[in-house]
Amino acid sequence: IQLDDIKIEYHPNSGRKPVIVHFDDFGRSEDVNKGSIPPNRTPWHPWRSRMDFEVASLALDCHMNKQKTDKLINLIYRAARGLDAFTLKDHQEIQNTWDLAAERLTKFRKTEVVVRYRDLEPESYELYYRPVWDWLQELLLNRDIVSKMEWDARRLFKFDGGSQTWKRFIEEAWSANSWWSFQSKLPAGAVPLCVVFYADKSKLSSFGTAKGYPVIVRCANLPMDIRNGSGIAGGRVVGWLPIVSEDAAHSGKADFVNFKNVVWHESAAKIFESMAEYCRTGYTMVCGDGVRRWMYPIVLIKSADYEEQCVICLTRGLKSLHPCVRCPIPHDQLLDFDNKYLERTAKDTIEILNNARQKALISKADEEAELKKYSLRPCFNSFFKLAHSDPFAGVSFDDLHFQDSGVWGDHIFEHAKIQIDNRSAVTKIDNRFKEFPRWSKLNHFDTGVMKLSFNDGSKHYDISRLFLFAAHDVIPEKENKAAYTLLKVMRKYINMIMYSGLNVQTSDTIALGHGAIKNFVYISLSPDVNKTFNVIKVHYHQHLYDDIENKGVLRGMSTKPNEKFHGPLRKIYLRQTNFKDTAKQIVRFEHQSVVATLIQDEIQILDRYEHGDPELPSDLETPIDNVHFTLGSKLKPVSFAQLEGEDLIFARIHIRLAEFMSTLLTTATNIVRVTYTAHDTVIPYQFLKIRYESLETWRLAVDILRCNPSFHGHPRYDYIIFRGILGPVFARLHYLLLCNACNSQYPIALVQAYKIVNTRSRIDKDLGLLRIRKEHNLEFISVQSIVRGAVVLPISSETDDKFVWDPLDGDMFLRVKKYFPGFTDGR
Repeated sequence: IQLDDIKIEYHPNSGRKPVIVHFDDFGRSEDVNKGSIPPNRTPWHPWRSRMDFEVASLALDCHMNKQKTDKLINLIYRAARGLDAFTLKDHQEIQNTWDLAAERLTKFRKTEVVVRYRDLEPESYELYYRPVWDWLQELLLNRDIVSKMEWDARRLFKFDGGSQTWKRFIEEAWSANSWWSFQSKLPAGAVPLCVVFYADKSKLSSFGTAKGYPVIVRCANLPMDIRNGSGIAGGRVVGWLPIVSEDAAHSGKADFVNFKNVVWHESAAKIFESMAEYCRTGYTMVCGDGVRRWMYPIVLIKSADYEEQCVICLTRGLKSLHPCVRCPIPHDQLLDFDNKYLERTAKDTIEILNNARQKALISKADEEAELKKYSLRPCFNSFFKLAHSDPFAGVSFDDLHFQDSGVWGDHIFEHAKIQIDNRSAVTKIDNRFKEFPRWSKLNHFDTGVMKLSFNDGSKHYDISRLFLFAAHDVIPEKENKAAYTLLKVMRKYINMIMYSGLNVQTSDTIALGHGAIKNFVYISLSPDVNKTFNVIKVHYHQHLYDDIENKGVLRGMSTKPNEKFHGPLRKIYLRQTNFKDTAKQIVRFEHQSVVATLIQDEIQILDRYEHGDPELPSDLETPIDNVHFTLGSKLKPVSFAQLEGEDLIFARIHIRLAEFMSTLLTTATNIVRVTYTAHDTVIPYQFLKIRYESLETWRLAVDILRCNPSFHGHPRYDYIIFRGILGPVFARLHYLLLCNACNSQYPIALVQAYKIVNTRSRIDKDLGLLRIRKEHNLEFISVQSIVRGAVVLPISSETDDKFVWDPLDGDMFLRVKKYFPGFTDGR
């Protein structure tokens, strides 16, 4: 056994023996995007040519109506006549061909859901749905998709050299407890087929008068990178739920709310009806990879916001005695993190409902009183019809609604805007947001944030990690203790969400995450905050790590991938329907989008097979043949004399570089002396791709770095971490070059290094800020010594000191915790 070895223990029913793999080999074979032999050489069929399909797909993506589509075709037809096989004539032909192509995938069906309200005539509602089992079979019969599925539960361990013990870690759902528990209930040889369920009502029109209610499912047997993606193996809309119109005479009344819940659950039962029997008996079939499997479907994860979870579990919501969907904690004790209440279960709930119905034979009031004690509704839950799919065990912690738009967006951020009302402070915060460095996947706020009003969870997530660094000095404690204490709350909040959002959770990070939650709750209880955090979305953090241990890391349960469906569906409504009988039109165009995705995926497989990857830049180079970095954006060779004339940072560059290279190449047994003249040349580069082993996931991650005086019209010189003699060092790139020495080429970076400021101010300690300060001189380093990229933030106009932005990502967060312990804890 070696340090950091990985042990995999498979479920006993799998018949697979435990295996131990070396750390460096773990995950290397799990390339979810690996190339495939194309299953179809003409994937655009039934279109007559690839160009026909791509024009039709463009019209669909742009949500063109009939008139615009006909105009586009007319223009292309006139331009390409006789030059290409473009044969489409008009919008109607596109629609007819879409209808032919639609047969490739499970289409929507229409049915009526009939429910009686009080003693009135039964009311009928239209439901459009795809049978879930038909969708699952599509995935199972697709060779490329099913070959990427995992079936057997497993427990993963990493060997810890310090304690000389195996420490468990969790990532995908099949490495967590619920999958293992479910497989234990199955006959030997049977395997779980796990579904992720999502539903949410959203606005389709600007004024909210038109709404949509999509149901989306994903297959948890697929890796998160695939199932959370946009390809054919990603999420699928399988239902368009009916929306019960609010009636002024009934709206808000308990029995009308119950009626709406019954309509929801009758609809959900219809969507899952096709797989209900197989949840009990299992289903045997030969899958697309030629393997015969006996599979038991289960709705393992129910991904939803709080309001939708109340509907899924038929609880009474925020104003009830026990507002938590997961446990019966009293409404006035939501910040009690010292005691743990028993989890709600389907079995206990059915018993409560049966007891209440017995009381209903005597008095409806007695039934209502009994159910009110448990904050339950007098309705039958559709998920009770699906064996093993306990709705209370399935509903999951959602980082988008409970953290980003919840604890942060609804509470901390809103309270900050109230507390920080000084105009100069507001202006300073907004200006700092405008000046924050750009980074991949990081939202940029060109107009600041203090006056923003929006409900975009991804923006809330970024603001929550940046706000502290923009506001650290705008409100002195002696002037506004509530605002200053709120900044301390923000540091604890950052630590809490960074630990909870890690994409691999070890027993150590889970313990640290529990501590981070308690630290946040403790500081939020301070009377100096001048706000109560006794809210359901704070309480839900008590269930956060239970969900991770049972169902895998948070991004496998998050609503974020599903929320992305709402935008395209809204565009279909606004641009492609006639605003009459819209549900039928929306599901038709949505189905066309799915078919287009299938065809486009197959075309990409075909293109990669025949032509390789077209997205790789042509000038990327990997000098000294390595997998660690790649140089790009190559410039013409330049002499040292030319460089000296450009900027003072290049003074005596040929002498300084010669000294550095001599030191770099000298060994204990071989002293090397490198010399350059002013007329010698180097090759400059402005692009650097760094591949590094992530401390978060233990797999290769990539940073794209720039060293460019005019990148999209602005200078961009990114920051890095490099390996120094005494440990990791933060630095800013100033120049990338390739030089010759001893008949070889060496990639070198000219950097401005920064040192850690160990004499810390009270504010830095309180708010957990890692301050760095410029070293006196620029220096050369080998590009090979660069660990990864970093984001460093200016502190103020009065100092050149910087703050390291530690919540950049999970790796940076853990890296700072590891190498600079205590600096970012806050107090």
